[in-house]
Parts: sequence; C-alpha cells; structure tokens
Amino acid sequence: MACINDIQYEILLSGATLGECEKFIRKNCDEVYHVNGGYKICNVPLMGSKPIPIGVKGSTMLFVFTKPCFGLFVLKIKDANAEIEHLRSSAKKLI
Repeated sequence: MACINDIQYEILLSGATLGECEKFIRKNCDEVYHVNGGYKICNVPLMGSKPIPIGVKGSTMLFVFTKPCFGLFVLKIKDANAEIEHLRSSAKKLI
C-alpha cells in the first residue's frame, strides 16, 4: 500500500473540522466532488465514514486527508491530471 509521504503535497489547512475543510475546498476550487472512504488518490486510500470532499482547479487537486492522532488536513497536489480524470469519471460532482 502507498503512503501519503510517497507523493509531493502541500498542507493548506490543518486542525480543522470536516465542515471547515469542505468550505475551504469549495472556496478555492472550480469543481468539487464527494467520494467515500477508501477512495484512492495516488494509491493512497482516504479515510472517513462521511463523504470526503475533493476539489479541482486546473491541474491541481485539493482533498481532505485524515492522519490518525493528528486530525484532518487539506492537502494540495499539483500536476494531478490522471487523478483528476479518474475522479471525474468515478465520483459525484457537487459544483
């Protein structure tokens, strides 16, 4: 299984609630999707029992990532075209 540390990412928000993370993603992205826990980004599964927001702006993807014992983060990955195409074909678009 892949690890989040195997991909290049930037932390945009930390220590927030799921609602705050979704609000941040909606404000900063052109497209927003919801996925279920277990959805994989770069082979890294996302954790969560509620729908997890993922945003797209150009070739950049923003998503909520849960680090056990550390909480929720909004992470950004650049040049994520393949991941974005997979997201568009498999997830529910909100905006």
